[in-house]
Amino acid sequence: MPLTPKSLRLTVIAVSVFLGLVQIVVFSLGVPAAVSGRAGFRKFYVAGYMVRTGEARNLYDDDRNRRLRDELISQDGVTEAFDSPAYEALLFVPLSLMKYGVAYIAFLATNLVLLWLSIHTLRPFLEKLDNVWSWLPAIVFLCFFPVVVSLTQGQDSIILLTLMLFSAISFYRGRDLTAGVFLGLTLFKFEFALLIALLFLFWRRWRIGAGFLVTGVVVAMISLLLAGVGGLRASAHHVLFSSPPTAVDRRDFGLTGLALPNLHCLFNALNSYISPRILEGATIVCSILLFAWTATRTANFALAILVVLLVNTYGTFYDAVLLVIPIAMVLDARLAVSTGLSRLWSRNIVSVLFVAPSACFLAGLSYCLLSPLMLGLLMPLRFTSADSQQASIGQTLSPQ
Repeated sequence: MPLTPKSLRLTVIAVSVFLGLVQIVVFSLGVPAAVSGRAGFRKFYVAGYMVRTGEARNLYDDDRNRRLRDELISQDGVTEAFDSPAYEALLFVPLSLMKYGVAYIAFLATNLVLLWLSIHTLRPFLEKLDNVWSWLPAIVFLCFFPVVVSLTQGQDSIILLTLMLFSAISFYRGRDLTAGVFLGLTLFKFEFALLIALLFLFWRRWRIGAGFLVTGVVVAMISLLLAGVGGLRASAHHVLFSSPPTAVDRRDFGLTGLALPNLHCLFNALNSYISPRILEGATIVCSILLFAWTATRTANFALAILVVLLVNTYGTFYDAVLLVIPIAMVLDARLAVSTGLSRLWSRNIVSVLFVAPSACFLAGLSYCLLSPLMLGLLMPLRFTSADSQQASIGQTLSPQ
């Protein structure tokens, strides 16, 4: 339905106010619980403490992690060992010098600064959103539900988003080597970084591959020096052999243990009607086909992020913060469009995807419902290009 500029602006403001209220409620409930020790940040805090006290070789020892968590934070019976490559633990060494509650607040402040930096960096490329409402580029970040979940839980997903955003902007500006370096720095989430790098190899962006390889070697050597061969093996084992997250821990206001909306999540919703073995096979086949289809498209970072989120099995809901990048691209290109069925459809699908996580939270629905909406984004992204001379990321979308 076509909207006049005035009615579009009023609609955007109304939706933003609603989403902002949801974020405030979640933030006000989640932060006190996190300060008391009920947050994902505790595993990073313990990891930083272990590196600082010379116990880096025990980073992946569940029993040692549990004992230190009981001693340093709280005794809640939760087992949550560090599972990232060891180099990431270095980021939390300074925070381990503080008491847990103070360290959490310091990390929350750091994440807010990184979020501001992400908004400030991407804003020049979102001119159309800025024309609709000057606050809208910031709202895309601040009112996207996975962002506030990651903030309150003290997750590393905001760091992941910032590095991916820097890599994406470098790519769209034609700085492939820099893009590869930033992508390599995200190897603490190598279930995403490796697949994105593989897509760029299929797209024959060799300089991105070179930057990724050099950074990857450096962080691998740092991890090896810290945790040894056993540590590298343990972090790889987590990604390759651990069970995908599905449950929700309601003790933390429903903000932990959330599965990433993806193809596995979507097919798993049918397990009451179809054999699990058949569903597993269908997930693998569809994931391979989607990845192969993407490899035949024109190189595009936002498309790579979307597809890797869909085919990845081991991510968590916190990692859905990466959806901000393709959502911002499509919103900037489509939000103010008033003609053309394809453009209107693209605008509507991305608008619903932006609002849906908050709606699912309020209604108590599974976040797996986001998966079809994510698949819907393939349409407006599928013809994107990487023309480095373009003035904005939004202009990489073809004018269908």
